Amino acid sequence: MLARHAGASRFAYNQCLGLVTDALASKRMDPQVRVPWSGFDLINAWNAWKRSEAAGRIYVVTPDGTITKQVTGLAWRHAVSAQVFEEAAVDLGRALSAYSHAKAGTRKGRRVGFPRRNARGAVATASGSATSTVRATPSRSGSVRAIPAA
Repeated sequence: MLARHAGASRFAYNQCLGLVTDALASKRMDPQVRVPWSGFDLINAWNAWKRSEAAGRIYVVTPDGTITKQVTGLAWRHAVSAQVFEEAAVDLGRALSAYSHAKAGTRKGRRVGFPRRNARGAVATASGSATSTVRATPSRSGSVRAIPAA
């Protein structure tokens, strides 16, 4: 279940990033295009996308040969908590905000670039290293905690 939620989070983050980059490309041609940038805007953009034809569709062929298209949206979205998708959108919103502040020179700390896609298998640990592996182990009380793999 943890792997399913982690994968769904990565998928939503990458999809939201795709929505942003597509909107930025469209904005170059038409300055009136609105780019979803904040966590709230990204959640709204994600919710619109997940029910769209771009997220999923099936073609149904009847016995008489008639073909109809049915928009299913993201069919597997009910297999994980909706909170996973929203948190991924908010995380991207924070990354975009940090990028904006860094570009404007108002951000303290190290300079950050434009957010990149999250790769499969790269999980950030408490130390902040995105290349370390994390495994989930049950504790004596039965709850699950993540610890760095050896």
